[in-house]
Amino acid sequence: MAKKILLWYRNDLRISDHEALHEAVTSGAEILPVYVDHPTDYSQYLPGNPEIPGFRRKFQLESLQNLDQQWRSWNTSLIVLPGKPEDVIPELCSKYSIDEVFLQAEKAHDESQQQRKLERNLSAIQVPWKYFYGASMIHPDDLPFDLHDLPDIFTQYRKRVEARLKIRDCFPTPTKVEVVPHQESEFVPQFPDAQLDPRCALTFQGGETEAQKRLHSYLWESDSLRNYKETRNGLIGADYSSKFSAWLANGSLSARQVFHEVKKYEASRIANDSTYWLIFELLWRDYFRLVMEKFGTDLFSLEGITARKQKQPQGLDIVKFHKWIDGKTGNRFIDANMIELKRTGFMSNRGRQNVASYFVHDLGMDWRLGAWYFEAVLLDYDVYSNWGNWAYVAGVGNDPRENRYFNTARQADMYDADGAYRKLWLD
Repeated sequence: MAKKILLWYRNDLRISDHEALHEAVTSGAEILPVYVDHPTDYSQYLPGNPEIPGFRRKFQLESLQNLDQQWRSWNTSLIVLPGKPEDVIPELCSKYSIDEVFLQAEKAHDESQQQRKLERNLSAIQVPWKYFYGASMIHPDDLPFDLHDLPDIFTQYRKRVEARLKIRDCFPTPTKVEVVPHQESEFVPQFPDAQLDPRCALTFQGGETEAQKRLHSYLWESDSLRNYKETRNGLIGADYSSKFSAWLANGSLSARQVFHEVKKYEASRIANDSTYWLIFELLWRDYFRLVMEKFGTDLFSLEGITARKQKQPQGLDIVKFHKWIDGKTGNRFIDANMIELKRTGFMSNRGRQNVASYFVHDLGMDWRLGAWYFEAVLLDYDVYSNWGNWAYVAGVGNDPRENRYFNTARQADMYDADGAYRKLWLD
């Protein structure tokens, strides 16, 4: 009798380059694909209960719908159930006589706590589990140091890693999959009423199919990678940056896939500073994951991982907070970026650095409140990169400088010299 494996999808919503799926298939096991839907109601946790646009929720449901369609080609469907994973997964294990649970490891605080709860409940019914590491570009086992030796400065980390850079090959997409028959209800997503502003930089659609289209389009059709380093600080349009981040965040696309596609591009078209810079950004993404794993909840404290004494925030000013959210601060560059975020769920990297600096250093607000709002609304929210970047700008993260202050007037002159971006979103 074939072994039965429950494959718990988390932030790995794809079938290509998926080690857990590959191992389950090659072992001849029958697979039960599961996703536990447990969305957070952010509005109740933020001061003044601001309305949270549903762009990320819509993107996530589209991704699940696409994953479900892929599994239907193997004569089954993705099981999507509400609830807490530590309760839902063991119940399904008992119901379908599961022999083992496969899942992607996550190292952030809430996700780690969730994993420990699941382990306890699986142990109680004597079902083993196995973790896989498919979220980062570099497999943790291939790093040239142990976690406790992770450099606290990115440049030091980058130099050590690049000296011995090893990126594993992508796992092939299965052509045939044996499945565990199930009787769960069909997944019918209930999409939120998220009206995307037509001025959006890119119409993001969730799912692995769209992720692969974007990867192909950005590299091979528009040939935009050739000039990425020169255009990456742009503010308007689809191709000034890769915009892979939303698909990377929920795992519809893997960082390894991006790396190997860039290498193909370099071999076929051109290898230059721009092609290197996209890989450089993926190294930053990996680094933030390791930082959170090393420092844990310290990253969520006011003083961050530096233990530097910080100037205390000026207290919670709900009016000031909501003017920042709504793009009504009076600073046109900040307001344009915040309106874009509210109406599309997306903001450029240049914009994010400026609005974060303004929030912390000009408004005198607690940086964690800004990070929490970003967590609520960003289409491409990733716990590691979001909190790592906010701590960095606040001067309490991985930055040798204490004050990462952005002069927003000067920044607007540099990156929106003709005012086109401000006109687009404000006039």
